[in-house]
Amino acid sequence: MEVSNLEKINSKVLSYGAKLLPVVKNRTNEEIKFLYDFGFREFGENRLEDFKLHKNEYNDVNYHFIAPIQSRKLNEISRNFHYIHTVSRIKEVNILKNIDTKCKFLLQINIDDDPKKSGVKKEEIYSFFEQCIDIGVTPNGIMTIPNIDSEPKIVFSNMQKINDELKIKFGHKGELSMGMSNDYEVALDYGATIVRIGTKLFK
Repeated sequence: MEVSNLEKINSKVLSYGAKLLPVVKNRTNEEIKFLYDFGFREFGENRLEDFKLHKNEYNDVNYHFIAPIQSRKLNEISRNFHYIHTVSRIKEVNILKNIDTKCKFLLQINIDDDPKKSGVKKEEIYSFFEQCIDIGVTPNGIMTIPNIDSEPKIVFSNMQKINDELKIKFGHKGELSMGMSNDYEVALDYGATIVRIGTKLFK
């Protein structure tokens, strides 16, 4: 782990006015402490169980849940996480509506129309967003995880267009969470406000 590498990546992200969200899945205590000592106070978590372990060590950190959601765990997730990036069903929106929580959430968009992946279909995002508003809950942004073989420029350009259209239709000015270790620089060029990076930070 080199501080210079982390500084380089973080400076790049900040130069776009975006936020670097370190993903701490499968990371050692030493690696997480490295991020914490650098100054990060927001981490991306994939598992509720891992969060509980890390929360005991770093209780002044805001945690983002970035994995697929199990509805039975949504209540507990929403009470412990600052952000959920992966809401994709109206059932989940209704659960969040009925929970007394300050947790913010993003709608996950299945930008590749992959039947094996979670996410709102891109052609349904505007009606889905409207349903959320009718329920009384406004999403705090949108996110996507492209397929490995997708062309990043096409994917992120489509996400940028959707985000711009949400601003026009709903006055939405939320987060655009996209881009990971291998494509975050492309995502930044297309307006990402949050990039989720894990592996690349520790090289």
